[in-house]
Amino acid sequence: MSEQHATVGDVVTALDRRWPFAWAFPWDRVGLAVGDPDAAVRGVYCTLDPTPRALRAASDAGCNVLLTHHPAFLEALETIVPRAGMLGVPFAAAAAGVALVNVHTNLDRAPEGADALPLAAGLVPGPPLERGSVPVARVVTYVPPGAVDVVLAAMHAAGAGRVGDYAACGFLSSGEGRFVPLPGADPLVGAGERASRTDEVRIEVMAPRGSTRDVVAAARSVHPYEEPVILSTEGELSLGAARMGRLCVAPVDATLGSMAEQVAGRFGVTPRVWGAADTKVRLVATAPGSGRGLVADALAGGADVMLTGELRYHDALDALASGLAVIECGHDATEWPYVPLLAGVARGVEGIGAAMVVDEKPIIEWWTPQRQKGPAWM
Repeated sequence: MSEQHATVGDVVTALDRRWPFAWAFPWDRVGLAVGDPDAAVRGVYCTLDPTPRALRAASDAGCNVLLTHHPAFLEALETIVPRAGMLGVPFAAAAAGVALVNVHTNLDRAPEGADALPLAAGLVPGPPLERGSVPVARVVTYVPPGAVDVVLAAMHAAGAGRVGDYAACGFLSSGEGRFVPLPGADPLVGAGERASRTDEVRIEVMAPRGSTRDVVAAARSVHPYEEPVILSTEGELSLGAARMGRLCVAPVDATLGSMAEQVAGRFGVTPRVWGAADTKVRLVATAPGSGRGLVADALAGGADVMLTGELRYHDALDALASGLAVIECGHDATEWPYVPLLAGVARGVEGIGAAMVVDEKPIIEWWTPQRQKGPAWM
């Protein structure tokens, strides 16, 4: 009997099941960017960024899947041709037969993703920081009672019914359907040109806007009615468990200086700190990568300091002026805790087994010399 091999598509499906791609921001690119979903997986190389170095390392290790947090590109490429730097990775990956797969802001929003930074920093993860809503579609149809399970299962299989940490969600309500069959109609119940009544169940599910057509088509394919009513409307779903950032309680008697020393030791970097070292710290907002989009949420939550990867200069100045100190540890350093999470999902795909290579030690591309007391030109 031949050994069972996982496909690239199996890896993508497992990632989507664990951290739904629908949780990502609309501008983001997640999932399979380059490669054949039906290709057998020979090995998975897991790291933070799809850099030329990572691609070479994957190829040298015999891996044909490069699994990362960051995407190889965000804006659509007009052409895929040899290029220098990061924009050359898609062509090089295709030429080498290496699939590029990533999970980005959907992992940022996932509960275990949002918990990763505070845990790495030695903090107890607190409540989510991000507020707001995500775009969704609401799909509604009406079926006879005996068809509920079949139709609902088809809609779930097409991507509907995931709400935060809950799957197979839906709402059912019973009622009465009325209709008059016209000449040529072949109704499931009732006949002739007379008013008919029948018991019906209303099925209502939420779905990512990108999968609306698939959900509608799935419902239609198993619906017992000749002319089923299947409606979809766009809406906004309040964010629940899948939210970016955490609001954590600082250690007792913590100051901005002591917090900076703590995270410097845990991440092995020299952070950039905005604020007075003796500032008392009670609440710490954590925002891996770029914290720009969570500054307002951190202030609204009463945070004293934001621990993040990076902030733009004017955003940091504005945060500081508003009463929020900032500790920047580097975009990459604050997101390396994602790498073992990615590897864990890939390892769990049946057929992959030990065919995994993981960048266990963070690769930090930048460094800082010891800071002098003042600029030499003064």
